[in-house]
Amino acid sequence: MLNADISFEYRNGARIFSHLRFSVPEGGKLKIIAPPGSGKTTLAKILTGPVPSYSGGTLDGTVFWNEQDLFLLSTPERLPFIGRVSQNTDEMMLFSSIEEEIAFPLSNLGLPLPEINSRIDSVLSLFGLERFRGVSASELSGGEKRRLMLAVLFAIDPMIFVLDESFDELSADWRQRLVEFINKSKRTFIILGSHMLEEYGRIPGDVLTITDGSIAEYHEEERSSLFSFPLHVSDEVIHVSNLSIKRQHKSIAEDSSFTLRVPSFSLKRGECVVLTGENGTGKSSFARVLSGLFQEDSGKVLLGGKMLSMKERRCNVAYLMQNPYEELFLPTVQDEAMSTGAGKREIEEAVSLFRLEPEWYSSEISYGKAKLLQAMLFYLLRRPFAVFDEFDSALPYIESLEAIKTYLEAGTGIIVITHDPVFASLLPGRRVYVKDGVLHEY
Repeated sequence: MLNADISFEYRNGARIFSHLRFSVPEGGKLKIIAPPGSGKTTLAKILTGPVPSYSGGTLDGTVFWNEQDLFLLSTPERLPFIGRVSQNTDEMMLFSSIEEEIAFPLSNLGLPLPEINSRIDSVLSLFGLERFRGVSASELSGGEKRRLMLAVLFAIDPMIFVLDESFDELSADWRQRLVEFINKSKRTFIILGSHMLEEYGRIPGDVLTITDGSIAEYHEEERSSLFSFPLHVSDEVIHVSNLSIKRQHKSIAEDSSFTLRVPSFSLKRGECVVLTGENGTGKSSFARVLSGLFQEDSGKVLLGGKMLSMKERRCNVAYLMQNPYEELFLPTVQDEAMSTGAGKREIEEAVSLFRLEPEWYSSEISYGKAKLLQAMLFYLLRRPFAVFDEFDSALPYIESLEAIKTYLEAGTGIIVITHDPVFASLLPGRRVYVKDGVLHEY
């Protein structure tokens, strides 16, 4: 049995938890669904040790696993008891190959080499990563990174698994497989999310939320589309013709990751297009080509019939990356907003519109709030087109939809990349998908 009673405040005196109490029976599954900024990731780090060990702050209370108070153990000492998959997968990747990523914590546990190799083989197979064994984790797609971090945790096999938004960025098939892995496991799971996914309903166990620093009963958010208005689509169109994109893992020269062909695709200003497909099939690479961050192998990208250079694409197509921290560089929300060159009044309106505070530190806000900041910055830059890559990850549906609606009302043409069929159903416009290396339209 896991029994927790946690109070925590940051170094600046801001209290985030006040006697947050919950319990999970051994082998049980607890789902905690709460909005960004409510403390889910902080809770995950408190349970596993990085907070307050590395971040600072004042922590009171206890977390007992049977007779052992985990708070009396250092972060490394907790590893056999409890481990987590971070919401931000990039912050947990340290090595030049995924094999090394998995081997490192197993070595720290003092396991013999044959056992380490056996566990690596097992989890690579379990999460469909065998062909990436020697590949650098930095070259994986967002969903593949998520599977890698899950593979690391399943290889460690602690008594308690903490999954922080771990279903996000996974394709529907891998979400279902993860449900099956969890339900078959005899381990204890704490599953943290920003919205109630369909898959969570297939996992037995309590569903709770965090309100004002305490655990409360969860009430599912309303799932209704905001897009009852007609989209004001203009004749200004970006068009792709006979595009071929090849991605090769640089860390393994002989292994070509994939080839994506786009025979024809167009996007008008004010239009919304939803793009789906399995992990690692080239959706994000397509976004990078459109936004001038990656060079296609062949084909054309045109705006108004004119070929666009890489620089011109960057000026016309915003790319909201899966990991928002990759596009945040300055200390505060206000600093980031001022870097766009927007005026004071425009910045004040945008900060309010995206529910942010100007004095917040960019590196300390939650993953979901970082996505809203990322969206605010490109909104201020006024690109005529934008790609939202897994924007719904770590955000409630309503906040994702409101941000997208704001862009559409401003006349921006949008591609939304998502793996969540419920979220996709709430969006207007056309549907396209990647299958067998080709972009198709429904």
